[in-house]
Amino acid sequence: MHLTAFRSGKGDCLILENSKRSARILVDGGMPDAYRKHVAPALAELRKKEKKLDVVYVSHIDEDHIGGILAMLDAEVAWRVHKFQKDEGNSKHKEPDAPRPVAAGKIWHNAFHEQLKKNAGAVEEAIAAAAPVLSRADLVEMREAGLEMSELVTSIHQAIQVSRRIGKRQLGIPLNPEAKGKLMMARKGQKPFNVGGMRVTVLGPTAKHLERLRKDWNTWLRDNEKALKEIREKAARGEKSFGTSDVRRLLRALSLPAEAFGDPSSVTPPNLASLTLLVEEGDESILLTGDARGDQMLDGLRDAGRLSNGATLQVNVLKVQHHGSKNNIDPEFCDTVIATDYVFCGNGEQHGNPHPDVVELIAERRRKVDATNFRFWFNSSEAVEEKQAPAAHMAEIEKLVRRLAKNSKGRLKFKFLKSGSSLAVT
Repeated sequence: MHLTAFRSGKGDCLILENSKRSARILVDGGMPDAYRKHVAPALAELRKKEKKLDVVYVSHIDEDHIGGILAMLDAEVAWRVHKFQKDEGNSKHKEPDAPRPVAAGKIWHNAFHEQLKKNAGAVEEAIAAAAPVLSRADLVEMREAGLEMSELVTSIHQAIQVSRRIGKRQLGIPLNPEAKGKLMMARKGQKPFNVGGMRVTVLGPTAKHLERLRKDWNTWLRDNEKALKEIREKAARGEKSFGTSDVRRLLRALSLPAEAFGDPSSVTPPNLASLTLLVEEGDESILLTGDARGDQMLDGLRDAGRLSNGATLQVNVLKVQHHGSKNNIDPEFCDTVIATDYVFCGNGEQHGNPHPDVVELIAERRRKVDATNFRFWFNSSEAVEEKQAPAAHMAEIEKLVRRLAKNSKGRLKFKFLKSGSSLAVT
């Protein structure tokens, strides 16, 4: 298999291809700005080569994973509107600024309405009232409304919008067909899915993890009932857009409680609901973790029959969970899941991740539990970061990794993305 890690700001964005490079999975989309600058050109190039994305896989609904996916879907809608206008004889219609992305065969995404169940309507009603172009419009109506509200709608909540974008009234991208359109989750007796010869085993989330997420969103609905009512009433009075203060208030309300630094029990519910996958082809394997906790990953591996108590699991590649957060990885996980290649996504903007303590923990535990060589890969570096804080953080990580490599006596190799937009891992 072949794995490419893109510059994605503080988030994740990777493409996994099979050995023949005839099938590919887009793994999350990173931050929207990073997607537009570093990922969109690569996807447009795939389109020119008449390639496709067999699967768009969204691990969970945090902005640093889903934001770039929404930017990709927005671009596709803009291009379809443009094509409609040209076909209708509007030769003056302006071509979208964003390059047209490669076609997507299906999407694996635990949609907002499925996670919320019966209370999803309260949120969706508020958004729909303010954004008819996304909630009710067909493609003909879109040509009149254009995309004047796209920035507003994108900002409100990416998870709701992805659900809208891929629906039958817009892009019509099949959602979770392997789960018959329902939630992608670990189910007893579930067989692996096949993507171009790659076998995909779902390890999580479990019903328990999703129930916690639903409870948290329902609490949000209850606590913000007044703000939602005001927004619905304002939209009903015929206003074409919200005032800046309204948008900011709703954005603050939509922010889930931040995780308490260093406390594993406080990882946010969207992280707990991460769609986690074990992908295998031949004798190669890649563990895609989203922002799941280490204990969740081990539970999922055991439930899937891939890990016995007291045993270890060897994988070729581990996408280190939650950008190398202290909340998500511990010595037990490091000693149990042993990889040849460890991929770190993130640039330090999110809680200082990849965290130096985690980088050191993985390196030291790996040296103790296995005598073979191993590699660290980073989709960022001091050289490519334009902002002072991320650049300083990555400089610290580079210095640490050089020291760890020296102490390993040649067993640890490493590579940081020093230029361009992507890093070929395997």
